[in-house]
Amino acid sequence: MYITDERFFCEEISGDYPELASIAQIYRENGLEAAEKQLADFVRGFMRPDDYFKIPYYERENEWALASDDDFAAAEKIISGEIRSCSVSFKFPDTKHIDWEFNPTFNGYKEWTWQISRHHEWRCLGHCYRETGDEKYTIAFVDFLMSWCEQAVFSDSDGSGATKCWRTIEAGIRMTKNWHYAFHAFLSSPHMTDHVITTYIKSIWDHGYRLRSKASNGNWLIMEMAGLSHIGMLYPFLKNASEWADYAFDRLATELDIQVYPDGFQYELSTNYHDVVVQNYHWVLCTAEAIGYKVSDTLKRNLESMFELDINISCPDRKYPDLNDGGRSDVRFWCNMGRKYFPDNPGILYFATDGKEGSLPNHTSIALPYAGQTYMRTGWGEKDLWCFMDAGPFGRAHQHEDKLNILMFAYGKNVMPDSGNYAYDTSDMRRFVLGTYSHNCGLVDDLGQNRRNSYKWLPEMIGQRSDMKWMLSSSVDAVEGIYSEGYGPDLTAVTHRRKVIFFKKGIGGSLPFVLVSDRYLSGDQNEHKFATSYQMDIQPYTVNGKIFTADHGDGVTMSIISSIVPEVIVAQKEPYFIGWRKRFGADSESFEHSPAPCLQYVARGKEKRIVTLLYPSNDGRISISEVIASDCVNDTSVTLIIDAKSYTIDENDYVCSGEAFEKLI
Repeated sequence: MYITDERFFCEEISGDYPELASIAQIYRENGLEAAEKQLADFVRGFMRPDDYFKIPYYERENEWALASDDDFAAAEKIISGEIRSCSVSFKFPDTKHIDWEFNPTFNGYKEWTWQISRHHEWRCLGHCYRETGDEKYTIAFVDFLMSWCEQAVFSDSDGSGATKCWRTIEAGIRMTKNWHYAFHAFLSSPHMTDHVITTYIKSIWDHGYRLRSKASNGNWLIMEMAGLSHIGMLYPFLKNASEWADYAFDRLATELDIQVYPDGFQYELSTNYHDVVVQNYHWVLCTAEAIGYKVSDTLKRNLESMFELDINISCPDRKYPDLNDGGRSDVRFWCNMGRKYFPDNPGILYFATDGKEGSLPNHTSIALPYAGQTYMRTGWGEKDLWCFMDAGPFGRAHQHEDKLNILMFAYGKNVMPDSGNYAYDTSDMRRFVLGTYSHNCGLVDDLGQNRRNSYKWLPEMIGQRSDMKWMLSSSVDAVEGIYSEGYGPDLTAVTHRRKVIFFKKGIGGSLPFVLVSDRYLSGDQNEHKFATSYQMDIQPYTVNGKIFTADHGDGVTMSIISSIVPEVIVAQKEPYFIGWRKRFGADSESFEHSPAPCLQYVARGKEKRIVTLLYPSNDGRISISEVIASDCVNDTSVTLIIDAKSYTIDENDYVCSGEAFEKLI
């Protein structure tokens, strides 16, 4: 523990409460035990569990329990000394002998150790105690608390990411709900002795001190300030509580302008961390409401656009796409949260009630000019088609090297998903998902994009529009983007221009399809190998000449057609790692991955055009049998053979200029 008894009792307790006004004198004249009793008696009478528990019991976060275990089953394992983190369980001898710096993972995965200090288990124990009154849960909690406070230490020189137990992200997370829930639940138990209560309050002070002095940035800062605001709201008898709360609420209000693009996306451009930010604001507002703590309405500024962002980017299955270090969470969950604050927003209400109330947005497709992303769709139904292209900035953190990436959803199937997130380790698979190889982008000389090499986030970037251009209509959507920041470690100078045209009503009786035209232009006058690369998912597939078809079941197929015969790469590790997919539900031994086909459409030269066509089908047919397109970058025509008839498309007929964002919504 950082704070000493003398400093705590003599300097850090507010004199505004009569019961505590003489606590420094009691400590000096009567000793530690008497001071602890004075403080603990006050705390028992001061805390308001009935008000606190107006806050809903939150759903689980992180992988601290098996999904198949309810809270009581999870609690039985916890009180036996079994701790689970990052999907890996470990059995300590008992609750008195937890090593909070231990790491049982086969690869030394640091997140395991860091995340056990988020203490989700403590909230679970508190919930089970409230339901049963069984003191076995209190005993386990006290063991955990006392051992953690003894082992977990920090110094003033430790930055926000230092130590195994005191990273500020974990401090913010446990101070937002887990510790407070457990403390309010167990407070009246006879096992909560004066010494235990004092130890807890002293550690609360430690948390306030560290969160106030070591605030960082990005989503970490939001979690830090959410935790600090809770300390200020719930423990006002600490001398610095008011200043901590004011500081936290001011930072939370300010960060909405600093971190949120004008079109609603949090600046890390990760679907997961976007809603991590939203959720932390929600928790702060819930606690303030429950205990009657007045919060300025400015705290909700920009939150409405963040909830609307989830709606605008949602796939037909009502989940959002897995962008950057993202995830595929259900947008209905987030809108149910948002309706509390924006009950008159028809779109939020529609998604919150699964269509029973409210109304759908008055647009189908939408472009986000600041985030640099275009979401194209045929409609809002579960069988509609949805296509995404990223032509935007690199983002503030959690980025993948995937500018110009394309994703697609059709007929109820995620026919071209993102490779998604992966454990934050040093494995080949982690490097793979971070890089271009795992995405549907372009490669040059078998090298991926390298924006990370020289990228630096500047505050003014939050207000800058991307260079993306687009056009949206009822029958055809189109979007254009450019990547010109170099490939590989030496930043090979090649420019990749991509134009995506979504024929939402098909052509010549075909089903809807997407035409992708890639132009590669050498900037060093050297010849290069250009490859339009598609990392497909794990489905049975066939290759028939220039047509690749993956079977997604239930009569749904996804075909890619080109004038070039694709090179199909599966499970390659050398000379570069490609042709893999994350395996969901992998056990603790491996965080495994499975072989999956990667298609590469290759051309060589100084400048080349490569045209591919994405054709999802739900009728068992591939109406488009051939794509005819020259490799000349100045050629804009593409001929399609559809049911034995020829149709010619001119890319220039679909001019992308970029309407004002305001007109789209």
